[in-house]
Amino acid sequence: MRFVTAFAACSILIAYIGSGRADQPDTLLQQIKKNGVMRVCQAAYPPYNVKNPQSGEWEGLNVDLVKEIAAFLSVKIEDVDTSFPALIPSLQTKKCDVSAAATYVTPARAEQVLFTTSYASETKVAFVPVDSPLKTYADLDKPNITIATRSGTAEETFAKRFFKQAKMKLTTSDATQPHLLDVAAGRSDAALAGRTGSLIFLKQNPNLKLRMIDDKQLDPSRFALMIPAGEYQFQQYLNVSLQSLKDSGKLDEIIGRWLQEPANK
Repeated sequence: MRFVTAFAACSILIAYIGSGRADQPDTLLQQIKKNGVMRVCQAAYPPYNVKNPQSGEWEGLNVDLVKEIAAFLSVKIEDVDTSFPALIPSLQTKKCDVSAAATYVTPARAEQVLFTTSYASETKVAFVPVDSPLKTYADLDKPNITIATRSGTAEETFAKRFFKQAKMKLTTSDATQPHLLDVAAGRSDAALAGRTGSLIFLKQNPNLKLRMIDDKQLDPSRFALMIPAGEYQFQQYLNVSLQSLKDSGKLDEIIGRWLQEPANK
């Protein structure tokens, strides 16, 4: 009996000690501070995340945002290049500590990761060639129409639900706005994309000759940072940091620097 009792006590002690291991949830904040580095997943979507072709460095609204958070933590940033379909797997496999990609908050994603409080929002619209006769979503939703959208995104999920007859083409390239490029190249009839980011991208690339269709904006959605499931202390830290940036006016300064939306032509 004494042996059984001692064995049980030893098992409890081992379990208690093991609970403090680095691979246990809710230790990420401490690990980041200990390592002095915050690994940040980046995926291209202007003006939130853009890789400068000259310097090879990431720039944008979200990039500036996480730089401010890293300053609060007194840690360096290590950018991790990825794609939208790989964001959640990268968090789950510990390739990065936080995703700073411009990611819509959705219930499906909330089943797999934690979101911070939101800091910006976006709507979805369709883009077509400037000389296209297509003007409304009803015009697009025909069996002979191909609509491009990015694979592994909320845009894909919404497009498949909203358009009942049109053919969906999923772009998987890591290039910036590959679905818009697909339409500009004549490989698709239209693209479903985020409104503000796409208008800014088209202003920067006037040779693409695309326009937004004359119809309502769809599916207003909010952006937030993503972190691995179970990391509640890190989530709280990020939320407090975002609120501090908002209260100080720094968040508005960052947003104003990057979200200067051009008029649609």
